[in-house]
Amino acid sequence: MSNINLKDVDLYELLGILSTAATQEVKKAYRKKALSCHPDKNPDNPKAAELFHQLSKALEILTDESARAAYDRVLNAKKAAKLRHRELDSKRRKLKEELEAREQQAEKFAKQYHGYISKTDEQKLQVTDKFSPAPAS
Repeated sequence: MSNINLKDVDLYELLGILSTAATQEVKKAYRKKALSCHPDKNPDNPKAAELFHQLSKALEILTDESARAAYDRVLNAKKAAKLRHRELDSKRRKLKEELEAREQQAEKFAKQYHGYISKTDEQKLQVTDKFSPAPAS
């Protein structure tokens, strides 16, 4: 039997029930799912056996009041962390966009004032050329 990692699995989702389901509903959902993936009914399918063991572990956790309470705390903490991460992603995206905008402004400034002649400077040169005295021949 492979090492079953239930940390990444939502046990309620695995059983197809809501987190508010009563113990009887948990048992009923377990029986229904366990019938379809029982190792005796699927001897050549190792994934079915692994799913059956996950279902058994889910039943064990969700029918024990203290284990279920601990699992619910962990599950809620994971959901809260995921929400915080999603919010941070949007903040990071906004900061990145603002940084790119500032970089574009800095690039425009550098082109305008460091080595490039702006349109207003060109216009000033044209005006001064028109009013400057003609060279003596």
